[in-house]
Amino acid sequence: MRIFIKKAIGNKCLVLTINFKDFRRFVKDNKSGVIGINSQLSNGNIDKLVAKFISGKNPQDFLGKGTKI
Repeated sequence: MRIFIKKAIGNKCLVLTINFKDFRRFVKDNKSGVIGINSQLSNGNIDKLVAKFISGKNPQDFLGKGTKI
């Protein structure tokens, strides 16, 4: 997990996880953002939910934030 999160932070990527509680501690200002999702969703529903959530928003708005959707 540490290598994964270090890569995400270094590249300012969003992390999409069902393990929101553990990844939330890695959220830092102007670094990677974390989006938590429900583990009971199907892949199709995850795709729709995340697409709707991030659609039309500035990617910079997610940096340094932890959000559960």
